Amino acid sequence: MKKSMLLVISLLTYCSVFAQSVKFDTLSLDQAFERAKAEGKFVFVDVTASWCGPCQLMLEEVLSRKDVGEFCNKQFICIQMDVDKLEGKDFKKKYGVNSIPTFFILQEDGTVRHRLRGARRPEDFLAWAKRGVNETSSLFFLNNLLERKQKMSLQNKVDYYLVLKDIRKLHDADSLRTVLFEQTPFEKLTDKECWPLFSEEVYGSQYFEYVVKHGDKFREKQGKERIDDYLVQGYKQEIQRLMYDCQASPEAFDLINQITMAVSPLDRTIISEENKVKIVLTWAKEVKAFLENDIPGMVEGMQELVELKEWRDCLWHAMKYVGLNGKDEDKERMGQFTSKMLFEFAKTPVEQWDFYQKFRYLGFPISCNGKFWSDALERVKEKNKPLLLECVRGRDAYFIMRNWAWDLPERVNYLDSLCVSVRIDMDDPDVAFLKERFEITNYPAYFLLDKEGKVRYSWEGMIEEDQAFRDSLRKGLEGI
Repeated sequence: MKKSMLLVISLLTYCSVFAQSVKFDTLSLDQAFERAKAEGKFVFVDVTASWCGPCQLMLEEVLSRKDVGEFCNKQFICIQMDVDKLEGKDFKKKYGVNSIPTFFILQEDGTVRHRLRGARRPEDFLAWAKRGVNETSSLFFLNNLLERKQKMSLQNKVDYYLVLKDIRKLHDADSLRTVLFEQTPFEKLTDKECWPLFSEEVYGSQYFEYVVKHGDKFREKQGKERIDDYLVQGYKQEIQRLMYDCQASPEAFDLINQITMAVSPLDRTIISEENKVKIVLTWAKEVKAFLENDIPGMVEGMQELVELKEWRDCLWHAMKYVGLNGKDEDKERMGQFTSKMLFEFAKTPVEQWDFYQKFRYLGFPISCNGKFWSDALERVKEKNKPLLLECVRGRDAYFIMRNWAWDLPERVNYLDSLCVSVRIDMDDPDVAFLKERFEITNYPAYFLLDKEGKVRYSWEGMIEEDQAFRDSLRKGLEGI
C-alpha cells in the first residue's frame, strides 16, 4: 500500500513539474495534424537527436521553462522528431532540415508556417514562437507577400528581417537591414517597430553609434529604461572583452578611457540613470585594475560590483588572479563578500555548492555551511517535504571533481519533486555539531529526515549509478 501511494504521489508530482515545461505528445506527424485540426491549434515540431548537445541544452534550459511551456502547450500540439529514427529521417528529407536543433510551426495541412534554426535564449525563443502564431509576422504570411509581389509595410519588412535571422539567412538579413537603415526616415527609424534593427548591436557598430548619437530621441520613443540598459550592456561587453582577451595594450587602456569619458561628461551623460552610469564606470575600473595586475584595485572593484549586483562569470578571471597571486589580506577581504555573492547570485543549492567549491579552491576564507543547513530547514517547513542531507568532506579529491549527485536538470527535478536536498561540507567548523548529532564515521553520508528533523533512513558511501541512488531514496521515503 505504501509503495502504491508513493508511486501515485511521485507520478502526480512528476506531472506537475512536467506541465510547467513544453508537453511533447508521443504522436506521429499525421496524428499530430489530426489533433491540431480537432483542437484548432498548430503543430510544433522539435527536430532533435540524443547526441546533439545544443538540442539537449534547449530542452533543459528553454523548453523546460514555465513561460515557454504555458505558451506552447496552449497554442500547439507539440511533438519531437529524432533524426536517427525512421519518421525523423523522412521528416528531415521532406522539410529540408540540414542542421539541428531546428524548430517548426506547421499548419494543419503540413505547410510550414514558421521556422527556427539553432539554439536561442528563452526570451528569444518565446518571441519567435509568438511571431509564428501572429498571422502578419509569420514566415508563411511574409513569403506569400513576396511571392505575390504585394507591397510590404515597414513593419512587414522589419518582421521579415527577423524571419531571415531565425532561419539563419544572415547575409540576406544584413542586406535588408542596410537598405532599411539607409532608406527609412529618421522619425521612423527611432520608432518602436524599428528597434529590432538596433537591439542586438555591439559597441562600435554604426547602429550602436546611431543610438548613442540620437539617444534623446530613442529614449523619448523607446523609453528611458530600454535605452539605458542597451547602452550599459554595449559598453560593459566591450570592457569585459578586454578581460577575456587579457589585452594589456595602449589601445586597451585608450578604449577604457574613451568609454569612461563617453558615459561621464561633466554636463550630461548619454546614460540617464546615475546608478547605471556607475555600473559602466565600475566595470571600467575593475578591468583596468585587472590589466595592470593591481590586486588591491581588483578586490576593491569586485566588492563594488557585488554591491551593484553585477556578479557575472567573467569576473571569475579577476577572482582566479587574486586567488593565485594575492596576499592573505587580499583573500581575507575577498572572503568578506564572497559569501554574499554565493547566496545572492546562486539560484539553486547546486549552484551554491559550485561557487563554494571554487571560492575554497582559490583560498578565500568562506564559512557558509551553517547557512546551507538553516536554509534547508526553512525550505522543509515551506515545502512540507522531507529533507535529504548529503554530508561530505570538501577537501576530498572526489568532491573537487564531482559537483553533485543530481547535477543534471532531470535529476534535480526528480529530487525536488520528492524532497528538499542539501549538501554540507563537514570540514566547516560551523557544522561540526552535525557530525556528532548524526554519528558520522564515513563520507559521503546520506540522511533522510522527516519534517520534524528526525532521521528516518540513512546510508553511506559513493553511489555511482542513478538507479542505485534512486532505490536508496525510495526505500527511505517508504518509511516516512
